[in-house]
Amino acid sequence: MKKLFAGLFLMMLALQLQAQTVEEVLGKYVEAAGGREKLEAIRYLEVLGNVKMGVMGQNIELPLTLVREKGKLFRRQVGGVMGMGDSFTMVTDTSGVIYVPAMRGFGGRGGGGFDGMPQGNEPTITRMQPAEVTAQQYELDCAGAFGELVNYAAKGHTAELQGTEKVNKLPCYKVKMTLKTGQTVTYFIDVQTSLVKKVEATGDMALNLTGFGPMMKAFGSRIGKDTKATLLVKEYKDFKGIQYPVKTLLSFGPVETEVENLTVNINEGLEEKWYHVK
Repeated sequence: MKKLFAGLFLMMLALQLQAQTVEEVLGKYVEAAGGREKLEAIRYLEVLGNVKMGVMGQNIELPLTLVREKGKLFRRQVGGVMGMGDSFTMVTDTSGVIYVPAMRGFGGRGGGGFDGMPQGNEPTITRMQPAEVTAQQYELDCAGAFGELVNYAAKGHTAELQGTEKVNKLPCYKVKMTLKTGQTVTYFIDVQTSLVKKVEATGDMALNLTGFGPMMKAFGSRIGKDTKATLLVKEYKDFKGIQYPVKTLLSFGPVETEVENLTVNINEGLEEKWYHVK
């Protein structure tokens, strides 16, 4: 009898999952993440944390700062390695720049990147080409950790529910989103919590998911269209009624990077320095 009830329960659960529409799934995500009103009211977002990665056989930990002003600014700044200064990618509503500090000991200069990126003993600033700026505009969205999911249709994005798939044994809705720029990202939304559990992207969008996309391209890095990056959300925390990831694991090929977000400031304004290249 117990097996019969268990079988009926699983069947009802499967039917319930199949009956969901993408609008219902994303609607539940929005509510779980804090509600549309709160998410769309975010104008300023500042996230302070650290990133742990393996570099040349050593495990290092670097400070990481993400700042956003809705529709106007995105900046991702990472602390320097081996005495180098901070590097950053900055995108605005009209332009984008990549800053690389002086790389002592790496020798000479070489070309490469969007419009030729010198490398060597002096700091360099590379201006993104218009197409690359356009491809980064989604980063100006401040509606929480995954702003593109909030009111997605009005932003010009499209979404497709591709069934369910387990992530670490947890059933998740699989949602493929095509941004208005044509870039695609796949989200795995936990059936129970309605929060994003995992994000996947391939090709150039995989580079963007790592957070180092523009900088890697500026150094001449090119990847195959099937190369995949995966972001696994391990823990969320409540900040002013907004659910934001505080522990994530980023996998890109054989490399795994842990990111821990320690502080999330919402609508507290941004320091003037984040708007300047120097």
